[in-house]
Amino acid sequence: MRRGSVVLALFFILMGIYLLLNELAVGIPGWDKIWPVFPFAGGLALIGSYVFGERRDPDRVFIGTAATLVGLAFFFITLGPLEYRDLSDWWPVFALIGGIAFLAQWAAARFRDWGALFLALVGLVIGFAGLAIKLEWLGPETREL
Repeated sequence: MRRGSVVLALFFILMGIYLLLNELAVGIPGWDKIWPVFPFAGGLALIGSYVFGERRDPDRVFIGTAATLVGLAFFFITLGPLEYRDLSDWWPVFALIGGIAFLAQWAAARFRDWGALFLALVGLVIGFAGLAIKLEWLGPETREL
């Protein structure tokens, strides 16, 4: 049996278990809380296909890392201490996610893709600078920059 068929079957089994538990009113979170599982799981699947697959495409690592981290970031909003309105302060996290994803792509390309390294550094600098300004890490006057 092909691996893709097993993954699809497992997806439908898990979806059926979730819907059954939801109908039985077990008290599991609703779709508005758990939707980030889709980018998170998709990202992990792409990273897994790079690690265990025959085709080693560094682009899969970029997309997989970005999707996994975006799903994780939105879990902090749907299940964690943050709310959607907090994105006005935490938007630089997405620049950091892009920087980390490009860094992972650079590593997957055996440290030879200098364009990915450049974009990683740009994303990391913008992300850290944005967080420093929005969260006033350098003092209360940094928001006025």
